[in-house]
Amino acid sequence: MKVSDIDFRKMLKFSPETGRVLLGSDRMLLFRQEAFATLRRLMIDQLGERLARGLLAQFGYRCGLGDFEALNAQYEWDSERDRRAAGSVMHMWEGIVLVEGATSEVDPETGTFHLKGNWRNSYEAEIHLAEFGISDSPVCHSLTGYASGWCTALLGEPVIAIETMCLGKGDAHCAYEIKKPAAWGPEADPWKAALAVTDTSLSQELERKLAEVEQYRATVAAIETPIIQVWEGVVVLPVIGAVDTQRGEQLTSTLVRHVADEEVSCVIVDLTGVDSVDTRTADLFVKMARAVGLLGARCFLTGIRPQLAQTLTQMGVELQGIRTLRNLRQGLEESLRFLGYSVTRSHAHLVSDSSDSDED
Repeated sequence: MKVSDIDFRKMLKFSPETGRVLLGSDRMLLFRQEAFATLRRLMIDQLGERLARGLLAQFGYRCGLGDFEALNAQYEWDSERDRRAAGSVMHMWEGIVLVEGATSEVDPETGTFHLKGNWRNSYEAEIHLAEFGISDSPVCHSLTGYASGWCTALLGEPVIAIETMCLGKGDAHCAYEIKKPAAWGPEADPWKAALAVTDTSLSQELERKLAEVEQYRATVAAIETPIIQVWEGVVVLPVIGAVDTQRGEQLTSTLVRHVADEEVSCVIVDLTGVDSVDTRTADLFVKMARAVGLLGARCFLTGIRPQLAQTLTQMGVELQGIRTLRNLRQGLEESLRFLGYSVTRSHAHLVSDSSDSDED
């Protein structure tokens, strides 16, 4: 068989009665390009560029390897040149890319294997530009993977294909080059790394990313729940912005855990910065104060704005046992009194009062 004999119009068998398209005995699939573009974008967005590149490269590698094995099992090639060139022709018949200017330098005696050429109308460059715009590096990961897979099957030993030019990074067209791994310098390292991605490394990378996400969430939670120690045994939780049920539960959980771990005696929950609450959230502040009390600490609610006060009243929330104060300063004074200090504003100092005097 000559490479020019490859013709999908004759080689493909369409069998709608069985829901299959066959190339020999192998099932082939037809997908819309924009659907694959969505999948590719989600991979990059969700997994990151490095992991997505590895998956796309190995997807292409498996396609190239499988195409070689399928054709090699069905046909006898007229020459090694036909066998070698068939990969590029398959790429074109499959609608992947147009291959032009292909050259080869192959010498089995010296072990030389060097192929190169140009790619035009790369589907992968096209969808990358549409989804992400110009890239800083080549983007045709499945194409290089395919070339690596085909040539690896052809030689029976590893071969690495790279892109030396890419439309996706602003070049006039894409260009490829294929060599054995030892013949490459560090310029091929990204392509080697992509093909070296394994299930284990994927799992490790995903675990690392999940850890990063959890760390980010913890950081955000710390920012949204800034528990500040203002005196020994006294902490302030300033609540700022809108509070929904989820955030209210998070605030309560974080505060209760802090009180238990740090031996806190007094907690001031300052609500001056609360923009809006619903009826369920308003009740959460009351439950928060009671939860703190169950741990043996005193809780003061300060800075309750008219809207929150009205909501609590409409709900008929029972505030018995919960001290509410006008502002943060009053909350701090009451906390210090609870700890046995006498607060004298006019002289701006505190005096330890063993008699627990409440005089101001």
